Amino acid sequence: MIQTADFTKWLRILLAETFGVADTPEAYFLDSGQSGLIGTIATLSAEVASAAPTPEQGTIASHCGHVLFLLRLFDAYEQGQTPTPDWEGSWSIRSVDAAAWRALRDELQAAYSAVVADLQANDTWPEPRIAAAMTLVAHCAYHVGEIRQRQLWVGR
Repeated sequence: MIQTADFTKWLRILLAETFGVADTPEAYFLDSGQSGLIGTIATLSAEVASAAPTPEQGTIASHCGHVLFLLRLFDAYEQGQTPTPDWEGSWSIRSVDAAAWRALRDELQAAYSAVVADLQANDTWPEPRIAAAMTLVAHCAYHVGEIRQRQLWVGR
């Protein structure tokens, strides 16, 4: 049986890699521990973040807004709240100027830090919490892949 501390440790490791803030350059599923979301978007301009392959597809900014929504939703549940998710609204950001792009990146960092603090503050893992945490990592990792594909499409 896995120990709670081991589960929490590995969840934090994979979440850090997903968000590109791992302490080590090694990685388990990305190129490096810094090539996740925050590491990827750190050097992108607002123009690149606002470009889409087609008008129907989301932009990098759209995906970042959606990930921010996911982090805040997870954090709300961790705080004992039961918010009503606005999935459609989570995609409302399409284009950003330089100030809005910087603010969005800062909000993502703050929301990520809040989730990590939640994980460190609570060491009980009932099944719904395990499922939510695993879903968060997988869903955010998917969006990192989408963002990286759009980054390639735009040509940096």
